[in-house]
Amino acid sequence: MTTPNPAAEPPEAAAEALLAGREELIGSAAPPEDPPRIGAWTITVYALTMFGFQLTLLLPALFSLAYKVQLIDPANKDASLGFVIGLGGLFSLLVSLPAGVLSDGTRLGWGRRRPFLVAGLVLSALGALIIAVAPTVMVMLFGYLVTGVATATIGTAVNPFLAEQVPVEQRGTVGALSGVAAAFAGVGSTLLGSFLTGSIYLLFLTPVAVLGVMTLLYLLVVPDRPAPEDVRVGSVLDVFRNMWFNPLRHPDFALVWVGKFCLSFGSTFFSTYQLYLVQDRLGYAPEQAGRQLAAVGGLSLLALVGCSIAGGTLSDRFKRRKPFIYLATGLIVAGLAVAASASSILLFAVGGVLLSAGTGVFTSVDLALASEVLPEKDKAGKYMSIYYLSSTVVGGLAPLLAPVILGLGDGGSYGVLLLSGAILGLGAALTTANIRGVR
Repeated sequence: MTTPNPAAEPPEAAAEALLAGREELIGSAAPPEDPPRIGAWTITVYALTMFGFQLTLLLPALFSLAYKVQLIDPANKDASLGFVIGLGGLFSLLVSLPAGVLSDGTRLGWGRRRPFLVAGLVLSALGALIIAVAPTVMVMLFGYLVTGVATATIGTAVNPFLAEQVPVEQRGTVGALSGVAAAFAGVGSTLLGSFLTGSIYLLFLTPVAVLGVMTLLYLLVVPDRPAPEDVRVGSVLDVFRNMWFNPLRHPDFALVWVGKFCLSFGSTFFSTYQLYLVQDRLGYAPEQAGRQLAAVGGLSLLALVGCSIAGGTLSDRFKRRKPFIYLATGLIVAGLAVAASASSILLFAVGGVLLSAGTGVFTSVDLALASEVLPEKDKAGKYMSIYYLSSTVVGGLAPLLAPVILGLGDGGSYGVLLLSGAILGLGAALTTANIRGVR
């Protein structure tokens, strides 16, 4: 089962938005002209590269890290998994800022993005190998930190593609394909992982090999050039300063941010510990659990896509946003509650589908809602960057918080964890009710 964080864009989208906070720090060069239309082959290569990138992100996050942790530290697997994923996620987020700043100012003849893509691929292979051979959780953590640097570096290379290579009239289509690639990578991660448990090296290195093939295509097909001489890039400290706004002066935007922050916890809890829940409560072996999760993930993907399309269409037609946030919150909370009490894979699937349906509804309106309450319309890049942080930060915090909650339930109580996510998710309904600028 691969349920995305609610409104949680694919990880590379969150990183892209965060790095977009640099846009006001880039000097006085005239805005570039809209790039020419790109062909179907270039779009295909980009989508395939996004699939490979997402596979290297999601296979560890959804399956292989949990599998490895229970092999080397079965007695403390819940705390160890949260420790590794949480610190790794926060580290990757921090590294993405200096990586992006360096990339924007790179003037190598080979281009300013390609060197980071190749470096990221090499680091990804190194991190995967360290995790595969790790005899302890601390060595695993080191390997995952290396992987976090790789993730930030690759994201720096491929995230600017839409803005730099794709004309405005094609960005919606190309961006949607990136999301579809991420969704298929999520479903494929648990299925692929279930077939690779016989070799720990294949389990961790296969997604890197897939990304390697896609990277070669990307380097051959997608053009790149050095940074212009007149581009001035601000420092990393400038970026952090630019990410601040006053929530008291802009309460509607602050409420939207907090609502998404609250709603993101439940899905992160679910995706991080789903393998352990299916194994420990429902009695499946890791290989069987992976295949069951992949089957549930396929159903959930259909629910997510269908509800996303329906929600966006109806929201635009009725010119209402808040009712759809209420509906999304209700579905996500219900899904977490059902999964928390599931005594069979069928009930678990029902919970997962409800959760994904709610995520689909939320993703169909959350960006529209945020864009309609921006404090300064002429600084959309800055404020959308801040908005994306609401779910990105949760990706690091939730795994660190989860072992504490599991401990309250006498250890291994995944029902308590999911119900905690549901309770936190209700905060989205409360914040939405207090937004004044949108109906």
